[in-house]
Amino acid sequence: MNQSRHTLRLSGSGPTRDKAFATAIGQVQAEVGKRTDGVAFRVEPLDLDVVSAVEHRWTERFLGFLFPRTRRRFEITLRVDVQVASLDLDALDFPVREERLTPLQHALRLR
Repeated sequence: MNQSRHTLRLSGSGPTRDKAFATAIGQVQAEVGKRTDGVAFRVEPLDLDVVSAVEHRWTERFLGFLFPRTRRRFEITLRVDVQVASLDLDALDFPVREERLTPLQHALRLR
């Protein structure tokens, strides 16, 4: 079992604050998978800092002048420190067990 610590910089966007945050946090597992060797089986967040949070607002109009509505889009960038416990499967020794089927079992597809 290997333990390592990583600092991830994640960003997400969405129509609401919650969606933008969820998009950013949803990238943690994929980023940890890229940075660790083997299989990560425990990812523990240690610290979370908001680097930037921006709300974009604009007004849309139908046919250029009818029915104005205000639209919003949120963008957030996070810095997340995580501690990862991983297992290197290449270092494990898997013994080979070979089974022989009788012609009858092979014909009947018992295994």
